[in-house]
Amino acid sequence: MRETVYSNDHLPAAERYEWFRDLLRQTFLPTNVTSEDAHDFRVSFRHIDMGAARVDVLDYPSLHSRRTPKLVRAEDLDVYWLCLNTAGSQGASSDRREVALVPGDLVLLDIGRAFDTWARPEGSTAGTISVALPREAVALPRRTLDRLVTTRLDCGTGTGALLASFLHRLVADTRPYGPHDGVRLGGVLTDLAVATLAHHGDAEGAVPAEVRRQVLLTGVHAFIDRHLGARQLTPEAIAAAHHVSVRHLHRLFREQGTTVGEWIRRRRLERCRQDLLTPACAELSVRAIGARWGFRHASEFSRAFSGAYGMPPGEYRRRAGREGRRPGAA
Repeated sequence: MRETVYSNDHLPAAERYEWFRDLLRQTFLPTNVTSEDAHDFRVSFRHIDMGAARVDVLDYPSLHSRRTPKLVRAEDLDVYWLCLNTAGSQGASSDRREVALVPGDLVLLDIGRAFDTWARPEGSTAGTISVALPREAVALPRRTLDRLVTTRLDCGTGTGALLASFLHRLVADTRPYGPHDGVRLGGVLTDLAVATLAHHGDAEGAVPAEVRRQVLLTGVHAFIDRHLGARQLTPEAIAAAHHVSVRHLHRLFREQGTTVGEWIRRRRLERCRQDLLTPACAELSVRAIGARWGFRHASEFSRAFSGAYGMPPGEYRRRAGREGRRPGAA
């Protein structure tokens, strides 16, 4: 996955604001910006290329951004912008609509229209995670999207919560992802965005079947991760939580080349592996770590871990302590 990080910490305070304005014009989106903190405008900006989708992570002081009709005409972009408020008091206006946003809220902007956005930090900085999606990637009727532009989209439940969680996990650390993961995860992100917009626009029927399958699978994966330590994590319990049949659940995993049981076991083993490497878990016994993540018996845990990582968990932990890193890492 390709990520570019920009920061102006290396510049004198008097030069930081102009640096940011130039960066916006060259790499982000041409807008007219003003700030009450222009005298010392510290900003962190990360750009993550995910194929069809583009994710930008921005932490900044107070900011008012205006995309004027003149700027819209100068560059005709058929792109939607989903912006998740991660910190601060924010808002947006377009086409005589105005919306206030608290952290956790999402707003849809149409780059092909004039708009204003503003943000004030409540603490050190304001923060936004934005997703740029080309119009052709958003498989929903234009009239549905028009109704949603510059309205508050709740991310507290349902697909909105899945989308917000996905974004937070993604931007927390992109290092584990390989060069081909960006396009794949970009597809998942696009599907989650479309499903979220369809839900808020009462247009679930317009969502393609493949998108619905991907969103269901993402929701199931998230449910499994939240309940890995529960012994009652069974296909029946998972299916009931997502209002699908057990047969449908098994088919969903078969299409991914795995099974429900294998996926659960793999995720449990990965959590166990992380705990074995984590200094904060050094006082926990190997058996306690296995039990913490759903392995009832120490022998069962040892066999499964050895099969996945080539050595028993106790030896894995000892080697990690001696080598100071993941055993076998280059």
